[in-house]
Amino acid sequence: MEDTNQALVADRLDDQTVATSVAAAITAPRLSTYLDKSAGDLASALKLYRHNLRLSGAIYEVLAITEVSLRNAMDSQLRLWNSTQTNRSTGQHHSADWTLDPSPLMRRLAGADIRKAAYRAGIGRMSASPPSHDDIVAQLSFGTWRFLLPDGDQGKQYLWTASLRGAFPYLKNSDAGLISRVDGIHRLRNRVAHLEPVLGTALIRRQLRSIRFVLRSIQPDLTVWLDDTSRIGDVILTKRNGIPEATLTSS
Repeated sequence: MEDTNQALVADRLDDQTVATSVAAAITAPRLSTYLDKSAGDLASALKLYRHNLRLSGAIYEVLAITEVSLRNAMDSQLRLWNSTQTNRSTGQHHSADWTLDPSPLMRRLAGADIRKAAYRAGIGRMSASPPSHDDIVAQLSFGTWRFLLPDGDQGKQYLWTASLRGAFPYLKNSDAGLISRVDGIHRLRNRVAHLEPVLGTALIRRQLRSIRFVLRSIQPDLTVWLDDTSRIGDVILTKRNGIPEATLTSS
């Protein structure tokens, strides 16, 4: 039934009137990459755009596994660390709930992100109670986790050594290798989130290797979850009606 529906959609995209309407909805600047890869043929460009949507959906499923695993691994370590930090005003330790009672370092590194996430967590709540730590953590973006990892900031380097390195107990390679891979995954996530082209199989394979590396560094069994969920290979192998194989290898 699915193949039949796909064929019907393909037939409709071959209709010039339908193709023109769909192209107008996408807009010329956003469709230009697909037209370039389709030798200017509008129907082929729209089929390529549709394929990109399907591929992006498959990639997003894998990114969700990665984000959930990374977020919760890092949060667990931050909870432990934050609860050892002394509140200078009270002389007591801060709470483990670092989004609700952040230490000075966490306030500096993630304070703005925490405030935005707390606002999002509070929107549409059925309960009158304020968002919990877990509610706020769930609203933090992938970028928060990526930019808590070390760069040139001494505070981030300290946090890595004192806390976040523990989120990756199976990391066997250099710390820099892990950080560069998380950065690449973050960039791929932004491309998918903004509906940009992700047609290059070399790019996708490279980032899948990075995802596997990160998950394996957290807990090797997570790669089983990844393999059982990912349909990226199926989407690529299925190809698209009327779209040349050459477009699959474009980056």
